[in-house]
Amino acid sequence: MSFVFATCQKGFEAVLKADVARTRPELRPAFARPGLVTFKAPDRAGGGDVGAVARPSPWAHAWGRSHGRAHDAAAASELLPQDATRLHVFARDPEAPDAVGCAAEMRAALLVTGRFEVGLEARDGELVADVIVAPGEPALCGIHRHGRLRSPWPAGDFPVDMPAQAPSRAYAKLEQAIAWAALPVDAGQVAVEIGSAPGGAAYALLRRGVTVWSVDPGAMDPAVLDHVGPGGARLHHIRETLGNVRWEALPRAIDWLLCDVHLAPPVALHGLARLVPAWRRSLRGAIVTLKMNDDAMRAEVQSSLARLCAMGFSAAEAAHLPANGQELCAVAWR
Repeated sequence: MSFVFATCQKGFEAVLKADVARTRPELRPAFARPGLVTFKAPDRAGGGDVGAVARPSPWAHAWGRSHGRAHDAAAASELLPQDATRLHVFARDPEAPDAVGCAAEMRAALLVTGRFEVGLEARDGELVADVIVAPGEPALCGIHRHGRLRSPWPAGDFPVDMPAQAPSRAYAKLEQAIAWAALPVDAGQVAVEIGSAPGGAAYALLRRGVTVWSVDPGAMDPAVLDHVGPGGARLHHIRETLGNVRWEALPRAIDWLLCDVHLAPPVALHGLARLVPAWRRSLRGAIVTLKMNDDAMRAEVQSSLARLCAMGFSAAEAAHLPANGQELCAVAWR
């Protein structure tokens, strides 16, 4: 029997375990602490790549193969495979007293061994050593193989520098979505954002040089309305709801569709399905915030992704990004 670890946002452990029970029944819950869950997994067949662990759930931030627990850096070094070249040491609960300091001490002690690269950002294909620490407890040691739809940073983070002018955390949500899915959002493109007020995500797009058509009955932040991005990118605000906006009021060709509305996913996706056909020739992808306010909605994540694909996208994935609250970020692309 082998073990898989998964970290999550503190308070979402039960949500993570329920999703794994629904979609990955071969994984059985084992050791758990705030922000961390481990699972018993079937033995690997045929040897395989020890670091190639499939994501257990969209609610997982970081995940991999567990190699056991260590009381100090020397024991951790013994547990970690010699071919792991990148080191990710992070606090299980960064808000706990002394947690960040404990992680820094453990990282410094492991780097002294000379086994690991000094930089934090993992490269594609690299075997990464994960050391998850908590004050007064043994560290959990594991590994993962870095690749697509994974964060290259410790703890599954996607660091975002929030400018003072950003009017909401939607700025960070969008930047993390772009980084997570490696979306080619470039200057000169056009986006429609539904549910945009007060304009955090729109501001992020404008700073990238993307012209934004904002659909929201609420008011946009004046700084966003007045902002001119690279290439003259500006915001066009249509004060209307998703249910009432007419596609004739929107541009004929767009690159990106964003949606973050206070509606249950089936209702929001039904509204998008009415608009998407007009843009099928130009649309590169969609970024949709799925509100996950109850167990019923959490059980329908795969159905929501299937509905996105039915709109003409070739693939769709969801993730609980660090900036998300009671919601998942779904990205669909061609």
